[in-house]
Amino acid sequence: MKIAVMGAGAVGGYFGALLHRGGLDVTLIARGRHLEAIKAHGLRIKSIQGDLTVPAKVVGDPSAVGPVDLILFCVKSYDTESAARQCLPILQESTAILSLQNGVDNEEKIAMVAGGEKVLGGVAYIGAGIFEPGVIVHTAEGRIVFGEMHGGISERVRRLEQTFRDAGFPAEVSSNIQAILWGKLCWNAAFNALNTLVGGEVRVLLERPETRRLARQVMEEVRAVAIANGVLLSEDLAERLLTWTDTAAGAMKTSTRQDLEAGKALEVEALNGAVVRKGEAAGVPTPFNFAIYALLKAIDPAS
Repeated sequence: MKIAVMGAGAVGGYFGALLHRGGLDVTLIARGRHLEAIKAHGLRIKSIQGDLTVPAKVVGDPSAVGPVDLILFCVKSYDTESAARQCLPILQESTAILSLQNGVDNEEKIAMVAGGEKVLGGVAYIGAGIFEPGVIVHTAEGRIVFGEMHGGISERVRRLEQTFRDAGFPAEVSSNIQAILWGKLCWNAAFNALNTLVGGEVRVLLERPETRRLARQVMEEVRAVAIANGVLLSEDLAERLLTWTDTAAGAMKTSTRQDLEAGKALEVEALNGAVVRKGEAAGVPTPFNFAIYALLKAIDPAS
């Protein structure tokens, strides 16, 4: 299987490295100093599961890759449309595009460029960041849940699931990927956003009763908006996400917080912004998400 990783940052780089280590034909697509460092020294992963360095192929221009069987699509949400257009030269009839991005709108945007039949939705549960160009630090989890956007389980997602597992990381097919995407948005809208505003590690939010309560209220709003948009999420979702965060994600610094510290644009619109817009369209109040959205806009380097 020939694979391109569009956006070989923390998430794409980590999974791309494992796929390369598993013997697959992987090309990383990166840019800037990160691209040059990988060319010079390989992609280095400092991981809780063991360090590795992979001499994977890396390019800056997707058209240099040639036709591929799978694109792991891992760019920031605000780059979705432009990155999808850049991928057009490497598509063939059977190419699958698996989005591992934050938010619930990316797959639709990719589909408008590349065709809906090619797009799979997915969620990466991982704590990782770029420590320096060419070096990714992996601190928590490291698994993928993905599936067909229209639901059900196809033969192609079963084959991909086995490919990922053979490469050495947990992967699971979902017959209801919309619920998975909205469930991840619940977590991101609360913890990605609040960690960006408060700083430190995620555990800071859990240790204070006020911010823990606020995180729950943000997640309950997202759940209400999801239900209004036809995606049923369980009543105990917020409690389960809080429990998972207590045990698995307390030591994390979220991707949006890392972006703020690096002076990069924030995924404001894909997270709390999307909740606010979809809530307004469905007539669901989202005051907590709006307050966080407004604050993030105020500190967003791109605003």
